[in-house]
Amino acid sequence: MENRLKSSSGRIAFFAVMVALTTLANLIMVPMPQPLAEYDLSPVLTYSLGVLVDPVTAALIVAMAMALGTGYKVVTFGFPPVFILGAMLVRGLEACLISIVVRLRKPGETKTVTGLEVAAMAVGVVFETLGFFALDWYLFGWGVALTVLPTIVDAVFIPVAVGVVAAVRSRLGVKRLL
Repeated sequence: MENRLKSSSGRIAFFAVMVALTTLANLIMVPMPQPLAEYDLSPVLTYSLGVLVDPVTAALIVAMAMALGTGYKVVTFGFPPVFILGAMLVRGLEACLISIVVRLRKPGETKTVTGLEVAAMAVGVVFETLGFFALDWYLFGWGVALTVLPTIVDAVFIPVAVGVVAAVRSRLGVKRLL
């Protein structure tokens, strides 16, 4: 698997497939009461990609997927267009941050998920919540910013992301994809 991802065409194909999967996960939505609108499944791939690929690639994949998925939501559901840039910025940086934290230590031989990787995902959830809070406070004011604090609930996706990372490692026999 690693040899396939070293070529330019392999990396481009991997990038495209991951953007498509993350966009699809962004469009699988669970309706929430107002003012929250919805939760989507994209955090699973944000956390997983943060662990499995390098920081720049993780950030680019997630940012591109957020642009596509959130752009669709803007057109379809009437979300404010500024949500596109906010989702790209916060979630792209979140994936990058997770990847950086994970790479603070050299990968071991284990095919399971380490405590540091789970902690990095938790740091990502906190960053995401604070990032959306700060952007909403700046753009819409304190009252609207308070409505995004329940984003911390995205932590429920950490066990799912742990399963995804463990499955990828077990199935492909690699510690990291890129």
